[in-house]
Amino acid sequence: MQIRRADRTEDYFAVERIQRDIWGMEGECPVPVPILVAMNNNGGLIEVAEEGGRIIGFSMAFPGKHKGREFLYSHMAGVLKEYRNMNIGYQIKMHQFESAKLMGYNEVRWTFDPLKARNSYFNTHKLKAFAFGYKLNYYGFMESKENRGVESDRIEAHRYMDREPQKTDVFIKVNLASGSVEQSVHEDSIGIGIPADIPQTDTALVNKWRHLTRRAILTLEENDFVMVDVLKDGDVDYLIFSKREKSGLLR
Repeated sequence: MQIRRADRTEDYFAVERIQRDIWGMEGECPVPVPILVAMNNNGGLIEVAEEGGRIIGFSMAFPGKHKGREFLYSHMAGVLKEYRNMNIGYQIKMHQFESAKLMGYNEVRWTFDPLKARNSYFNTHKLKAFAFGYKLNYYGFMESKENRGVESDRIEAHRYMDREPQKTDVFIKVNLASGSVEQSVHEDSIGIGIPADIPQTDTALVNKWRHLTRRAILTLEENDFVMVDVLKDGDVDYLIFSKREKSGLLR
């Protein structure tokens, strides 16, 4: 497999097409070819993963700036379904980080849905990102198969080139189905337990857990916690939050 920067028209058309395949876009529009071309040629970064002459994954990023801090913002990254669980998504993101360094960036940001435990595990445990900055219904109500009928809450991942989160396996466990985090905010690390696999077709169940995790994470952020890891325990995944000064995150 080869990961490279998009450099021909066929690359852009492939990236537009596979966005639909990866996320089951129906009522939503993918990022179109003209925007992809403009982005890649004016400070952004479109990279593709190619296997046997076929593009099977991609990443899409552009320059960002917030409160004077500059970073590369990774808007999308994905792999075709038949190529998942083969470490390709990890390789795509690591290649993007290396490209960002060559472009002069010390930080890459993106968002993910913390309620999808598998994504949370990938972004924090494997990619070693800090996650903070919870965003309520960030994209509004979406029409893709993965997101239909649920508010699009997201949390922002921050991958720094010069530091990684301080991991811990010592934390207070909070089962959100029967408890809350308010009584534990004096602790250094808290793990909020969510189901490892919530059926996306069960909208009522997804919405129940959306509101439970939303309240918990907002409370933790108000008390200076950041998400640093995910630890698996049977059918429960614990989203691990540590106090900012204990997490390795410099202000």
